[in-house]
Amino acid sequence: MKKSLLIVDDSKSIRDAVRSTLNDAGLFTEIIEAENGVKALDILLKSKIDFIISDVIMPGVDGYKLISTIKNQEKYQNLPVIMLTGQKDSVDKIKGLELGANDYVTKPFDPGELIARVKVLQRMQELQEELIQKNLMLESMNKKLEKMAITDELTGLYNRRYFFMRFEPEFERCKRFKQSLICILIDIDHFKKVNDTYGHQVGDVVLKKLAKILMDNQRTYDIFARIGGEEFIGSLCNINSKDAYNLAERLRKKVEAFNFSEEENKTLHATISIGIGIYPHPDITIAGIDDIIKIADDALYKAKNGGRNKTVIG
Repeated sequence: MKKSLLIVDDSKSIRDAVRSTLNDAGLFTEIIEAENGVKALDILLKSKIDFIISDVIMPGVDGYKLISTIKNQEKYQNLPVIMLTGQKDSVDKIKGLELGANDYVTKPFDPGELIARVKVLQRMQELQEELIQKNLMLESMNKKLEKMAITDELTGLYNRRYFFMRFEPEFERCKRFKQSLICILIDIDHFKKVNDTYGHQVGDVVLKKLAKILMDNQRTYDIFARIGGEEFIGSLCNINSKDAYNLAERLRKKVEAFNFSEEENKTLHATISIGIGIYPHPDITIAGIDDIIKIADDALYKAKNGGRNKTVIG
């Protein structure tokens, strides 16, 4: 991997000595020089730098100001910096370390010591980068696991567990703020016949494509889930029964007109029956989510018994 070093020192002889030492050690593939802090900052803006060795006492922008400016930027916080200092006073060294330098070497420097200190910081940088990558992988895996825990694997909709985990607090919220809440139960008509006639793979395609229709037609705050087999459930808040019925009918008609076949020049149609439970209900006292789901379930039963491919409000 290409590693670049920026040497910052107003003394050409020091820059040459650092370059020669680290060139011989083969620790960097590219070495760039700057005679002051201003030029160093300009180089940082234009080039990818992996390591900095900087003098402290320089005209204009000195090493302290350079380190402070670099380390105050998030993208440079992990950039290794070694101070080159002719000052033997520990106060000056402490100041540089507090500003964000990782180490220091006193001039005139010992080549072996400089190489050793650079190697240590490079290894620390590598370990830090490895840790960052592992943390990113772990974060990505956690997100995938979280999604798997709440998602129906086949359709990509929410699963039964997550739906009820969301539906109950949604009901309590609507109850508290006196808002309407709709529960929609959807069942694919004669789905067993689809599986028996075309096979379970085709049946899975129908389930996935129906789920896509639901996702494409839901509002931002609606929740749809597959709760088992060919049965789906939806939660719609702050919507009246007329609008809920119209939405359900749009879904039903889209499904009825949709060609579920994945084979060219072939058609496969399916229909759905929909039962709607509403809260608050004009005739039934609803104490919890079980009551509103029962109303939707009874309505779905009526839609099935009434010839299927219907929407019924309970």
